[in-house]
Amino acid sequence: MRTFAGPRLAEAGARLAPYARHALERSAHLAARLHADQVSPEHLLAALLADEDCAATRVVLHAFADPETIGVEVLALCAGIMVVGSGHSLPFSVGGVRALQAARACVPEGERVRPEDVFACAGAELGPEVGARLALVPGLRALQGRAPAAGGGSGRSGPFFAAFQPETLRALGAACRAAGALERDAIGPVHLVLGALEVDADLRARTGLSAPRVRMALSGIDEDPTPLPPRRLEGDERLLALLEGVSVPAETLEILGWLLEHGSEELVALLRRQKITPALFERCRGVYHDPPPPAPA
Repeated sequence: MRTFAGPRLAEAGARLAPYARHALERSAHLAARLHADQVSPEHLLAALLADEDCAATRVVLHAFADPETIGVEVLALCAGIMVVGSGHSLPFSVGGVRALQAARACVPEGERVRPEDVFACAGAELGPEVGARLALVPGLRALQGRAPAAGGGSGRSGPFFAAFQPETLRALGAACRAAGALERDAIGPVHLVLGALEVDADLRARTGLSAPRVRMALSGIDEDPTPLPPRRLEGDERLLALLEGVSVPAETLEILGWLLEHGSEELVALLRRQKITPALFERCRGVYHDPPPPAPA
């Protein structure tokens, strides 16, 4: 796995036992996939819950809780650019984020991003394989246009999705459902096209396209293959406090114990609803241990 943990985070992570250090690196990779600026305790816990071999997750199983279900809720607390839904919570792919950033940039200050802006910018992000397939399907030229020129919104500040109309947010939710139904792990440009068409009747009328027609035409090639760019993410102050607060060398069970005592209010409440409490941690201390670290790839 490519290294995503920055130097300061890697140095702080040296306090962890080898298996837990591997989990910390996976949390940095998760933060990068979510397009977050820093790695947080929530990213770390989400990475742990995806690994049923680690001691922390075995304690969750001991409490008769479901790590996957809790992991989805923890993911919703993570910083990043993603859609959080009741059925699916997914990040955007690299191309998907580029399309959303382009859509924000093309809208003048004081206006908000429309579904048709997302449609146009996502269409400009479609890869060569998709373009070759579209060339074989009459009537789909509307998907191959160029993104609109920047309209003065490229320097927007504040929450990423504050610049999006409510209807556009519904389109992003539809894009997430489309990606989830296709069993993808990220929302790509094709899914954004599908979401925009699903919610915008005027867009369907003007382009002559529909979500089912596009889905059928692009069956099997909807996934965005763009790799994550090289990034080295540092931990936020809460994660660095966690790494300073555990004993040396800390296993993943001690990370869970620290979070039960010092995690955010939302995170602690989530865990306690699942009967994962400090008392359970104390009963399991010394009983569960991490396995040996995986061999280098």
